[in-house]
Amino acid sequence: MTVKKIKVLPVETVSSKVTPIEEKIPKEAPLDPIRWFLRRFKHFCAVTALHGYGHIVREDTAMSEKIFWGFCTLISNITALVLLWFSWNWSTLTPVVTVIESTHYATWNIPFPAVTICNLNKISAKRALERATAMKRPENVSAEDLSELFRQLTIFMGYTHEATDDFEILDKTLEMNNLTVFGLLQDLSPSCPESLDRCMWKGTQTRCDTLFQPINSTLGICCSFNYYAIEKMNYPEKLLHSIPKEPRRVTACGHQTGLTVIVSPDLEDYHTTILGSSGFRVMIHNSYDLVDDNAEMKIIAPRLEAFLSVAPEATYATNDVLRLPVSVRNCLTSTEVKMSTVRKYSYLNCMAECRSEIAEKLCGCVPPNFPNNGSKRFCEMHDLDCIVQNKNIYSGAAPGFNITRREPVKDEWMTQTRSVCPCLPDCEYVTYGTEVTAGVFSRNNSFNSVSFFKDINLDDKTLIHVFFQDLVSTRYRMDMNQNWLSWLATIGGILGLFLGFSIVTGFEFIYLFTLRVFFDRYAEKYHGKA
Repeated sequence: MTVKKIKVLPVETVSSKVTPIEEKIPKEAPLDPIRWFLRRFKHFCAVTALHGYGHIVREDTAMSEKIFWGFCTLISNITALVLLWFSWNWSTLTPVVTVIESTHYATWNIPFPAVTICNLNKISAKRALERATAMKRPENVSAEDLSELFRQLTIFMGYTHEATDDFEILDKTLEMNNLTVFGLLQDLSPSCPESLDRCMWKGTQTRCDTLFQPINSTLGICCSFNYYAIEKMNYPEKLLHSIPKEPRRVTACGHQTGLTVIVSPDLEDYHTTILGSSGFRVMIHNSYDLVDDNAEMKIIAPRLEAFLSVAPEATYATNDVLRLPVSVRNCLTSTEVKMSTVRKYSYLNCMAECRSEIAEKLCGCVPPNFPNNGSKRFCEMHDLDCIVQNKNIYSGAAPGFNITRREPVKDEWMTQTRSVCPCLPDCEYVTYGTEVTAGVFSRNNSFNSVSFFKDINLDDKTLIHVFFQDLVSTRYRMDMNQNWLSWLATIGGILGLFLGFSIVTGFEFIYLFTLRVFFDRYAEKYHGKA
């Protein structure tokens, strides 16, 4: 019987023989963040749909080819980031844009404009002589001389400052009679009943005093139709109940459906004019705006029949724009700011009130033709030196600054002006572009509107028609330059063009560096238990 000897190997030897099997499951090395990120990024490049990344990590490509594709992807990434920055910067600088919404917006949705008629003759010769005769006068000053001195009152409306001695005499005369410059100008100006002979609204003859009211403006005392800027209406008290509470509208176009008025310049009564002509200054403007030189203005000479065709253009802001902070949208609605002299806010009204406040700070008074709610003192003749010297400061385009340089006004002037006059443009407004066509006014061969012209002397008269020229108009919309949807489309377009990026690619990147880590850890833990 043969006995086989069995050699017992040491435990260490047995353990060394199973090493090849264990090598199939590599032991987890200590965590190295850099190596871990590079390994993950290499895997991402291999599986992602982004253009060019797969060529960088392919095993069958040369190093020079990998460098080439790496350079291409780097340039694409930089270009995409730069374009995204430009797009963001542009949308930040211009967060709101104005676009044409419709060229067929019905005009009956737009209020009829205010029509303000100002006689170029600022002082009635007859009334001036009558008032001068009845007033107390200094010695050696006749009624005729005092009537001529009344011309100096219109310096507040733009005349040149010249004769100081005459100013002192007129100032002394006003003090002797306990009169103010503002009150005297109102008395001497041609009245609305004297200037307006007959009126017609939408084809129906109407009393002029139910359509027009006298108003104080930067151009003096004028007669205004459809004017709602100030709280207090100047219509006759017995007619106030018949005045509409809101601006009038029309539902048709053509001169038969608008405003028609016969005006009388009364050339024989001319005393003082600012312009070297005769007739009327007709201004077309928003019903809630104060009247000044910013309005659409036309000069209508005597003995003419003038047709003023109005082409309104409306602009409104979307709710998205109105939800933006005021500092971002850079505009205000008519109800966001409380005004002191007018009903509603507008840029023109805000600037007019600001000019009044600057004039008061400089001279302690407000010129008679500036807006005043009664809380400020109107300037008198002894204030005229200060008013004339500071006129360029309070009445310019940049109130509070005397800009007389020839070089263009820079942006800092606008910033400084905003600090003095915190006025912003309107978010919603209507502009009334006007064209005028005129011909010689003669009724010799006319057979229309016979009753309207019956029993009236048409010598030296002027006939004015104001109407909408079309049934439709242009409407503009202030909208967001980039909302969330357009911004998402911009990002997707740029990244898709240069990188082939998509939302799924973004999810894939987040998955590989977050959820995939937990899944791998779970798989390793589960395999280890098995």
